[in-house]
Amino acid sequence: MKTTSKLLAALLLGSAALFSSCSSDDKETVKNYPMTVKFMMNDGMSWSNLSDMKLIVTNDKGLRDTIDVKADTTITFVQGQYNFIVTGKVKDEAAAYAQGAANASLFGAATVNISLNKIVRSPLVFKSIFTTGGKLYYMKDSYFEIVNNSDEVQYLDGLILSAPYGQQKGKNAWQANGYEDLYASGQGQVLAFPGSGHDYPLKPGQSIVIANDATDHKPLAKSENCPDLSKADWEVYLSYANGEVDYPAENLNVIFKNNPYMKAFGLGVMGRAYLLARLPKGMTPEAYAADKKNVMTEPGNPGAKMEYLMIPSKYVLDAVDIWNEKSTEHYGTFLPKDDAQGVLASKAWEGKCVRRKVTKIVNGRPYYQDTNNSANDFLNNQPLTPGVTPTAVDK
Repeated sequence: MKTTSKLLAALLLGSAALFSSCSSDDKETVKNYPMTVKFMMNDGMSWSNLSDMKLIVTNDKGLRDTIDVKADTTITFVQGQYNFIVTGKVKDEAAAYAQGAANASLFGAATVNISLNKIVRSPLVFKSIFTTGGKLYYMKDSYFEIVNNSDEVQYLDGLILSAPYGQQKGKNAWQANGYEDLYASGQGQVLAFPGSGHDYPLKPGQSIVIANDATDHKPLAKSENCPDLSKADWEVYLSYANGEVDYPAENLNVIFKNNPYMKAFGLGVMGRAYLLARLPKGMTPEAYAADKKNVMTEPGNPGAKMEYLMIPSKYVLDAVDIWNEKSTEHYGTFLPKDDAQGVLASKAWEGKCVRRKVTKIVNGRPYYQDTNNSANDFLNNQPLTPGVTPTAVDK
């Protein structure tokens, strides 16, 4: 299939805009070429059992576009280096989606082949994330909500939460040095749920709220934009931090820290990256964090001293990249199979969160979209509703 003329015009206009600051001589050298994108199906998939297929295109000049695809396609683009990511749904398999990625150089007519694989969705995912603050410079009202998006009981025991830096405009030190499948923890803490395996069950559709401070922040901040987290299920209590209050909610374990002056987990007013991870059976989070083989300093920097706990991609259940909404340049923190594209952060200090889309409601129980593409799966600038069950599907 070929893209429609309307889409081609939009793509060419976007590409041409990248060169608007060039001299007239430079503009004359810019050429457009056709690129044929072919899809190779694996795991028994075919176009007949796929839906909502999106082709995300980026290039080395800052172009980013998302195209709906239903088969092989030919697109005309300006010359350059391109990255392609494909995501979509597998029909009649609620827990599966299709995904693929490829790179290509376009300096003449070219063909890129993208291999599509079936990936099973995580049973535990982030339902909502609030780190953008409800009042200027008030930093302790953040929370993270996790939901069991499967039809079976899941257990929180040993589940790890980590917060890589994110907000990248290019490769980070690990990606640039060949560690693309390892995610550094960023400054602050890495957390884990306590339990020996079956102590903390989560029923299908049930969610829990993790608060940095499990209290009502409205009177503390003197702002109605801040959330009431006094009923949060879990809390990030940092016993080593001066002035830290241990509120009644149960505490997560701090399994790693590299900056004792960070008094909250996952601070990221303008955006950050977050992940949930599950270690293999027989490996505890505490033992994993204590093993120096799992800790690195920044590669390529001989003078680096700060250590980071590394989480391999193979252990990741869910990853959410949140990008600065004021920036036009972004580079993914995660491999495409973990998160293909970030969601733009909510406006800072206005008491708004990012929330995962609801795809259907069955007998009062919502199901949430999970294609491992946060740009498609989440909505930003959403009202704060910690612990509240949605009653409407997102269109």
